Amino acid sequence: MTLESARQRAIALDSKTERQLADQPLGPPKEVFRVIRAYLLRRSEETDQRNNLYALLKIYTTNDLVQIDLGPPIDKGPTDSHFRFDSGARLCFGLTLCGVEDGSRLVAFRYHYTFPDGHSVKFLRFDLNDEVHPDPLAEPRCHLHPGTKDLRLPFSVLHPIEILDRIFFVLEKAIAEKG
Repeated sequence: MTLESARQRAIALDSKTERQLADQPLGPPKEVFRVIRAYLLRRSEETDQRNNLYALLKIYTTNDLVQIDLGPPIDKGPTDSHFRFDSGARLCFGLTLCGVEDGSRLVAFRYHYTFPDGHSVKFLRFDLNDEVHPDPLAEPRCHLHPGTKDLRLPFSVLHPIEILDRIFFVLEKAIAEKG
């Protein structure tokens, strides 16, 4: 095995990601927004926090793209625009959709989950870049940052709700069981 063969495997993985994105149709952008808002409203009702999803969750249209955001685009510390968990964790995210015939296609996303203070890992960030990087071995199109912005581990494209499922039902559950 060589560095060049590792790069070829990384290129193949990014090609697989492109196929997954093409095969993962989403509903129209406004429907995706409504589904995400309903999901977050339900999760918020299960917390003691005051997460006003009607104020926190935003949708913007520019040219052919639709942006759905919650909180800041880059997490640089706590803000009033984050989704807050009873554990002390916080979440911000953005996803970009491109409208297609009867729905939309996922272009990019960034889900930044910050663990509560004192946790050994500071954050997990799930990223889908809007385009393939020139060096997909170092920066796969779809990747996870495990507590450091400089490390990118590849993972399969997930539906936006599936990422939220992992955050609410895996990460938060693990923190609750630990606490």
